[in-house]
Amino acid sequence: MHFLQNSFIFFIFLLTGLCILSSCQSSSEIDAEEKKNNRIELQKFCLKNSPLIGVFNENTFYEGGFSGLHYIPGTDMEFYAINDRGPNFDASEHPLAAGKNIKLFPFPDYSQKILRLKVEGDELVTGNVKTISTADGTPTSGLPVPGLGGEWPEVAWSDFSAANAGLDTLGIDAEGIVQDADGNFWIVEEYRPSILKTDGQTGEILKIYSPFPIPKSSIPLDEVLKKRRPNRGFEAVAVVPEGKVYAMMQSPLWNPDRSMNDHSRIVRILELDPKTGDTQFYLYEMRAAEGALRQADWKIGDMVAVNHHQFLVIEHASRNENQYFDIFLIDIQDATPIKEEGYDGKTPEELLDKDGLTSAGIVPVSKQHFINLLELGYDRSHDKPEGITILDSRTIAVVNDNDYGIDAIADKDSETWNIINNGIQSCLYIITLPEDMELDLER
Repeated sequence: MHFLQNSFIFFIFLLTGLCILSSCQSSSEIDAEEKKNNRIELQKFCLKNSPLIGVFNENTFYEGGFSGLHYIPGTDMEFYAINDRGPNFDASEHPLAAGKNIKLFPFPDYSQKILRLKVEGDELVTGNVKTISTADGTPTSGLPVPGLGGEWPEVAWSDFSAANAGLDTLGIDAEGIVQDADGNFWIVEEYRPSILKTDGQTGEILKIYSPFPIPKSSIPLDEVLKKRRPNRGFEAVAVVPEGKVYAMMQSPLWNPDRSMNDHSRIVRILELDPKTGDTQFYLYEMRAAEGALRQADWKIGDMVAVNHHQFLVIEHASRNENQYFDIFLIDIQDATPIKEEGYDGKTPEELLDKDGLTSAGIVPVSKQHFINLLELGYDRSHDKPEGITILDSRTIAVVNDNDYGIDAIADKDSETWNIINNGIQSCLYIITLPEDMELDLER
């Protein structure tokens, strides 16, 4: 009997030892992550006085759709935010769509705005608003740009009867904003995709960098950017202390073709030196497909410079109940600058992942997990964390794109479409870091 007891005790001891050597290691890592998150503070401030846009189909629309965020240095919790192309709905399943990629724009003349936001008490409020415009004062619109080509181009409607909303050579789908040391705004947008330099006082466009000559005054960028996935162009922008501009794609390019949509994990970061016009790419590996999440579900939300070589990057994915909203600290210092496209007959996207890049002699940007937003209490309904900025070495902020709080819902039985208010707010999250997570900040 004693022998059996001793054998049982030894067996339990052996299992415990194996656990310590294997799975318990991952458990300790999980515990460490939980302890880290327990020391991070998160505060939430939601927009209460959003300006009116207009009324469509008896529904009232308010400003929102924030797709970029920039802290105004020296202020008490004041920020610039930019919204995207304006309220729009995917109507590709509409009976009149005929298989086309349809986007319905209730307000075709809507122009993107730079809004000044401020935390007051427990709320987020709006201040002055700048409208993005051309040199002659003409406001830009959010309508699709003609002449871009690509697979499955978007067609704009202005109502559910398929009235064509038209195109605009200065159409902008703004997705990121940052202000440089001279006070100018750098804005990235998805359509072309392009980088815009705008006047910090007036919102006037000073320069457009684009792979397409649309408008004709555009400064050329590498033509490989023409292969962006539709509605997944430039999503993030940052300016480092020395003045270089970095723009990050939302997803892998369809390079050489659309098959990369479901396989490649390689996302490009463009480096632009405004002083010389020189450009080059760095490569970033997104997370792999897991569970119900497909590779194509992963997106970049935004980025912000920590110093001249480190950045914080939002990476997220949502599919049904599967959600990941994470912030990574990345470093380009030892990464390989990409100035060519062929690697043994393959594009960088065809190399698929970090292992493929390494085999081709390419070092991607280094990447370490920094924050799990959901574990901090980030609202799961805010499934588009699309703005990030740094207030100081221990304080960052994130804002969500609420898509203007409106959805279009199809009634398949009657083939009618209804617009509903989904109740999703625009909210700012202030995140305070513990001392041992302090950023190596450089201004």
